[in-house]
Amino acid sequence: MGTDVLEFIYLVSFFLGLGFAVLSALLSGVFSGHLGPHMDGGGGHLNMGEIHADGSHLGPAEGTVHYQPLSPVSIALFVTTFGGIGLLLKKMGQPAYIQIPAAAFSGILAGGLVAYVFYRIMQATQGSSHARAGEEIGLDAEVTISIPSGGLGEIAYVVRGSRFNNPARTVDGRDLPAGAGVKIVSKSGNTYLVQKA
Repeated sequence: MGTDVLEFIYLVSFFLGLGFAVLSALLSGVFSGHLGPHMDGGGGHLNMGEIHADGSHLGPAEGTVHYQPLSPVSIALFVTTFGGIGLLLKKMGQPAYIQIPAAAFSGILAGGLVAYVFYRIMQATQGSSHARAGEEIGLDAEVTISIPSGGLGEIAYVVRGSRFNNPARTVDGRDLPAGAGVKIVSKSGNTYLVQKA
């Protein structure tokens, strides 16, 4: 492979990755100081729970971080680092059999490091303030809409400072009036099974 072609590949890689990073920053509002409440950490998604059509909450979130390490940000950083390190090594007079593996390794290292940092940030953000599914089992709750014998009512409970309302039925099939204290025993779909506390 000719040295001019290799230098061209390094330059294109460097400026393509750098251009993508700058364009992404401009379009996301980083330089305007007006970041919205939604920041996509480079390919991640937080599951914050489910909502009824009437606006009431179905229950705590799943509590999992859905993150893809091969996000556009980490790929752009790989391409930029590959081009920059390759160009630097070429200017230092290193042969191509050292330039290419060293540039590729540096790109993988930089892209992997950024992917790991974004993953850790998303994991910490999801952290302790959001309820996870299953945390409500065993908690005390209050019947907000009376539970008829063998039918559905509604309970209210608090997990990590957030109040949730969900449909509920009694374990033994007996009726419970509104205002009664209950304990959440289990969950079947979106319906909680409760027993009198």
